[in-house]
Amino acid sequence: MHLIKLVLSSLSAGALAALISSCSVGVEPIVTTPPGAATGTVTVTWSVAGASQPSLCNAYGAASLELVIDDANGNEVTTVNAPCSDFSTTLTLAEGTYSAEATLVDSASNSRSVTKPLQDIDVVAGTDLAIDLDFPASSIL
Repeated sequence: MHLIKLVLSSLSAGALAALISSCSVGVEPIVTTPPGAATGTVTVTWSVAGASQPSLCNAYGAASLELVIDDANGNEVTTVNAPCSDFSTTLTLAEGTYSAEATLVDSASNSRSVTKPLQDIDVVAGTDLAIDLDFPASSIL
């Protein structure tokens, strides 16, 4: 127990946040928004070679979808790692415009697909924006 306290106390807040955000546990990611900020959600769904079959994730060596979200100024807001076999993730963001990059990665976070840029993601308070992606076989590395 003392070892855990020592390790946690030696991590900076940024390092701890990076450690936590790198976990792939199939739950909605937590994104810090300013107090009182109006928020909306973004739901990203994906398929691999045109299908949502977990066996395709395994066949292509994809453990998760890595989604890097940037604000309108190009500053990284968060990185989400959702299990590939979930084929969907939802995150809550403050109202505004964002961009993102989506990449299938293996368990060591190595790219298994080309990176798909997503531009002009307009989050509107109280609404859910649906984004659908496909990673065709030709996009797998």
